[in-house]
Amino acid sequence: MHHGVEHMAEEYYDYDMERRRRQSLAEESLNEQLLGVTRALSDTITSMREIVIALANADDRKLKELHRKVKEAKERVESMKEDALTYLARLGDLLNTSTLYKDIFLSLTRVAQMTEGIAYRAYLLASNTNITSNTISELLTSIADSIQKEFDRLEVAIQALSSNPKKGYEEAQLVTSIEDEVDNLYRQLTYSMYRELRQDLVALMLLRDIVDMIEEVADTIRDAAENVKFLALYRVARH
Repeated sequence: MHHGVEHMAEEYYDYDMERRRRQSLAEESLNEQLLGVTRALSDTITSMREIVIALANADDRKLKELHRKVKEAKERVESMKEDALTYLARLGDLLNTSTLYKDIFLSLTRVAQMTEGIAYRAYLLASNTNITSNTISELLTSIADSIQKEFDRLEVAIQALSSNPKKGYEEAQLVTSIEDEVDNLYRQLTYSMYRELRQDLVALMLLRDIVDMIEEVADTIRDAAENVKFLALYRVARH
């Protein structure tokens, strides 16, 4: 009888180890997939700065080209996200953190989709009217720079998830403080737009749309960072 119990314990232990091994492999794979999406998105974030500069110069040809580029990147990100969600579905309930991963993939895809919307509206705006306000141009460039900083921190945080989750947590934490900068710039931009474009309703409405979407990109990057932070904490607590 005693021998049987030992045998059962041994089998149970092996099962437990096997499950942990599978969990660990799944996490590594998901972290790799997250990095892949982040890299695919990286060009899109860089394009955002080019979009606001081209908008300030009313360069509709450049904006048409940027829209095409951002649209292609969006499609690439969407297809990678579909692969990741299929992978997550196949894992079933192996990981407690599946929902966090899913939400990060969805947030990153949302960033790609919104940036495409920004590029398209910027093209429409430059085709129809000029923004002659330096204040607005400077604020738009600053907000694009802040989003780039936010995204760079997020990328480093995702990179660190496997090797150094504590660093991942700290980097993701920095995203939140940069997002406060964006909020401040957004308020200044909104005020300047109403003050300087009140004679040009088409420009005002299109720019309002663009600025709202830029603010939403910043928020979505912050949401992704919050989830990365939680993933990092989870890894630190477990090891």
